[in-house]
Amino acid sequence: MSYEGYGNSHISVGPWGGQSGARWEDGVYNTVRQVVICHGATIDSIRFEYDKRGSSVWSEKHGGPGCLKTNKIKLAHPDEYLVSISGHCSSLVEYGPVLVRSLMFESNKKKYGPFGIQYGTYFSIPMTGGKIVGFHGRSSWYLDSIGVFLMPLLQRNLSDNFAAPRNYNTNGTDEKYRDDSYDLEDELNVGNLVVIRRPEINSNTKQAVSYGPWGGNGGVMFDDGAYTGVREVRLTSQGAIVSIQICYDLNGKATWGRKNGGSGGTRLDKISFDYPSEILTHITGFYGSTILRGPAVVKSLTFYTNKRKYGPFGEEQGTSFSSASNSGIIVGFHGRNRNFVDSIGVHVLEGRLPVSRPIPRPFYETSETSEVLHVYEVIRGAVKEAAPLVSGPWGGGGGKPWDDGVFSGVKKIFLTKGEAIYSIQIEYDRNGQSFWAVGHGGGSEGSFNMIKFDYPYEVLTSVCGYYATLTGDDQRKGGVIKSLTFYTNKAKYGPYGEETGTFFTSTKTEGKIVGFHGRTGCYLNAIGVHLT
Repeated sequence: MSYEGYGNSHISVGPWGGQSGARWEDGVYNTVRQVVICHGATIDSIRFEYDKRGSSVWSEKHGGPGCLKTNKIKLAHPDEYLVSISGHCSSLVEYGPVLVRSLMFESNKKKYGPFGIQYGTYFSIPMTGGKIVGFHGRSSWYLDSIGVFLMPLLQRNLSDNFAAPRNYNTNGTDEKYRDDSYDLEDELNVGNLVVIRRPEINSNTKQAVSYGPWGGNGGVMFDDGAYTGVREVRLTSQGAIVSIQICYDLNGKATWGRKNGGSGGTRLDKISFDYPSEILTHITGFYGSTILRGPAVVKSLTFYTNKRKYGPFGEEQGTSFSSASNSGIIVGFHGRNRNFVDSIGVHVLEGRLPVSRPIPRPFYETSETSEVLHVYEVIRGAVKEAAPLVSGPWGGGGGKPWDDGVFSGVKKIFLTKGEAIYSIQIEYDRNGQSFWAVGHGGGSEGSFNMIKFDYPYEVLTSVCGYYATLTGDDQRKGGVIKSLTFYTNKAKYGPYGEETGTFFTSTKTEGKIVGFHGRTGCYLNAIGVHLT
């Protein structure tokens, strides 16, 4: 097929997203006239109006019946045409299939969107001097993946325009990659074009060079993004590094990253640096299996600053690794995690280190907080932001634990409910920027509710609800969350679900809710809050 001013061939790019659903392909046309998008917590469905030699041709709807909001993009055909798309891919619920979570369209005249939730792995088509003449992908109840057919302006090999991916290393070598692209074929079906990750924490990410991660291939990928520096590190360990949480500096403000790893551990280490005069320069450690023929996880970590060494923390057994750079500042961490920290890597701003002032020698404080958990603090400089309070979780003991971590506030809550609360997903605020946590729970059934707060003027202060055992479930597990009600400084939202069973409330602890934690399986088994 040819089109005036264009070559007589097309190329297929993508699709980006997951492997689930049935494959679809609209074919190749002269151009795209209109796009109809249904979306909520993800892209529910999409439909296109094409132009075929002056006639209108509508595609089938790709996706399911769900639709919280519908947007229509009507292009000023024939002068306006699509040249690029971008978006995000991730699971809607923990352990669920990868879906297209957001989409943005760009024409030769303007941008449209974003539509959906900008959460997960970012993808895009670089500008190629061509136009989009068709779409393909996979779909089921949602839009699982999407790709495009491109018609180039000139007859040429467009593959030269696409940068080859750098390796996102998980085998423990020292290979580094730039933070603007890396290979994610283990996670997503990236098709013919590189998937580009662009964490939206702050502008430092584009300047940082990323090393690692080192460790095993288990768990799921995490990435805190890039900040100004590191103020404090908190580790839990028990034969290996169970979890890690970082307090970063973001242009003079203390900002806590999410807790990455599991909920166990008999020892908690807190390392406080005298930032900004003391900066983290590199890390070393060991990774290996905790059981015979088990998966590799991070066994120990040691931290080096421009002043001294901290650690080792954990057991120095297995294969050693090092970030091997003394000429920069560590400004972020990434890796893989589930029940342990499976692997870890760093984002580094390379360059000469700043001149620092002399500071006194550190001292150590050791205190026993319970019969099993011991806290060890390495105090260099105080973090201005107080540690949040933890309340809950309330509910049953089934499922697996999760923890979103601590943020500045809560902006939106997505719930699915039926006989119980199936899943929950929260949009947080982190110093003025939106951050979507992963969805917790299971299933795509039930009704869908979105709660949007007038943040920052409206803040979430408490949550209450009911939990009970479902028919046929193990009574010893304590049940699942049956209903939830949310209270802000301005209004009450809910109840969502059935108010039957055992009542719980967070109002015994006063404060502003800045994060959630709990347990999930096929349902939301338990829920708790972080308060400041």
